[in-house]
Amino acid sequence: MVTVNRNRTDFSIYKPKGYPVKHRRKVPFEPRIRIGLEHRKLLSELRNLDSELDCMVFGEREYLELFRDAYASNIHRSVSIEGNPLDEQEVRRITTAVLEGGAGSIDTDGPRQEIVNHLYSFFTEVELSLPWSIDTVRIVHGLLTREAGIRGVAGGFRENRTSISGQDGFEYFHTCPPEHITEELASLLVWLNSSPFDEVVTATLFFHEFESIHPFEDGNGRAGRTMFHILLQELGLKNSKLCKIEKEILGALETYYDLLAYTDETQDYGPIIDYVLESLHDAYVSAMDGFRRKDVLRELDEASKTIAVKAKGRSWFTVNDANDWVPSLGEQRIRHRLNRLVEMGVLEKEGRTKATRFRFNDPFRHLKEA
Repeated sequence: MVTVNRNRTDFSIYKPKGYPVKHRRKVPFEPRIRIGLEHRKLLSELRNLDSELDCMVFGEREYLELFRDAYASNIHRSVSIEGNPLDEQEVRRITTAVLEGGAGSIDTDGPRQEIVNHLYSFFTEVELSLPWSIDTVRIVHGLLTREAGIRGVAGGFRENRTSISGQDGFEYFHTCPPEHITEELASLLVWLNSSPFDEVVTATLFFHEFESIHPFEDGNGRAGRTMFHILLQELGLKNSKLCKIEKEILGALETYYDLLAYTDETQDYGPIIDYVLESLHDAYVSAMDGFRRKDVLRELDEASKTIAVKAKGRSWFTVNDANDWVPSLGEQRIRHRLNRLVEMGVLEKEGRTKATRFRFNDPFRHLKEA
C-alpha cells in the first residue's frame, strides 16, 4: 500500500525568456530525454497505486459515483479554461443524467453538448486503441466538437496562420504554419506508435507536441488533454480515469502555460515531464482513501474475493468456471457466493439452472454499445 506524501517541486522557476514563443519544426520528431532515478521511483509508486486500484471491486452505484466525480472534475477544468461557462456542479448533473438515461435525457445546447461529447470519448475503446494515425486525431477532435459551437470544421485542420493570445491581445505563442501541420503531426504519430519511453513520458510528450502543432482552428487544448488521458490508459495506467488529474495539472495555470512555452523554447522536456508525473501521483494518492472505503472486497470472504477479481478479466463464465477458481468449495456454496455478488451489483446474471452464466457488471456497457 503506497500513500507517500511529498513536497511538490517548485516548477514556477521554468519560464521562457520572453513571449511570444515560436513553434519549432521537428521532422522527424526524435526527442532525447534522460530519465533519472527519482522519476523511476515515483513512476513505480504510481504504477503500484494503479495496480492496487485494479485489484479493488466496486458495486455498480459506487463505481458510477467514483467515475462521475472524477470525470466532472477533469472535464470541467479542461473545458472551463477554454471558455465553457458551465460550473462543476452542472457538469456533474449532466454526467449523472447521461450515465443513467442517455444523452436524450437532457437538453443539449453547445456547452452541454460538449460535456456529453467528452463523456462518450471515454468509451470509444476500439476506435482509439493504438496505433494511432492522423485519422485518429481527426476522429477525436470531431467527436469532441460535434454540435458544440466550436470554431472551424470538426476534424478539419486549419488553413490559416495563427497565434495564441490572451484576452488582452498579448501574444503568447506562434503556432505551426498550416502547410506543415500534416507532415509534423504524421512525424509525431510515427514516434508515438513506437515510443521507447514509459507511459507518462510518452503521453506528456505527445500532448506537448500536439499543442505546439495546434492543428485545428479551435478545440486543440480539449482534444490534446483528452488524448493524453486516453494514452495514459492505453499505455498502462488504466484506472487513471478515476482520479482527478486535471485538478492537479491545471491547478496552477500560470505555471502550466509557462512550462508549455519553456519546453517549446528550450526543447528541454524534463521539467514538464516531472510536473505531470508529480501531478498524476498526487491525484492517485488523494483518491485512494475514498477508493479503499468503497472497495466491496473488504466485506467478502476469500472465495468471493477470488471470484470477483477473476471475473474482472473475463467475459461470460459459468458456475463450473467459478468452481475451478475456488475448487475447495462445492457447487452450492459457489452458487451462493455468485448470487450474493449479483445482489451487490458486482456481477450480472443471465439464464437459469445449468444454463446460468455470469459476467462482471460493467456500468458503462450500454454506453459502449451505443
